[in-house]
Amino acid sequence: MDPNKAKVATPVEPGKLHKKNKLTEKTPVLSLINADTGEVRSAVVPDVTGATLRKVMSEQINMAGSVLWTDEANHYRAIGREFIRHETVNHSEDIYVNDHGAGTNLAEGYFAQFKRSIDGTHHRVSREHLQRYLTEFDFRYSTCEMSEAGRMAKLVDGADGRRLSYKRVKG
Repeated sequence: MDPNKAKVATPVEPGKLHKKNKLTEKTPVLSLINADTGEVRSAVVPDVTGATLRKVMSEQINMAGSVLWTDEANHYRAIGREFIRHETVNHSEDIYVNDHGAGTNLAEGYFAQFKRSIDGTHHRVSREHLQRYLTEFDFRYSTCEMSEAGRMAKLVDGADGRRLSYKRVKG
């Protein structure tokens, strides 16, 4: 992922109630979207605290070499200081793109498509398997401009040296 620009959103998907997320029964998901390439990387997170989000971001992008675009949620404020710049939009004032062109529309569009994919194809996703669905959807979204042959080549190249394994959960 090009570290120069990243957009962040923290929408949530159905799942179990989390102790640190008592306002909703949804499982928090953090997605980073490269504004230049459209590449997406998503992760299921245990909560939406600044410490948790910072850890995931630092594992995926060069924070000191990137610009962060978010809404004005408090958990982004301290993290934003570690970026070149932190651009925000204020949804409560109906501002969705700020004066510098920063916004969260890419992330919101990504989650709208992801949710339609779940509703239309899978109908429901358990928290246990949510990361797998996100990874697969990230790939499809990130490669949507590629030809089918190009996408298949990327998929095969990415599988080189890996073994597909899955442990069935007894239940």
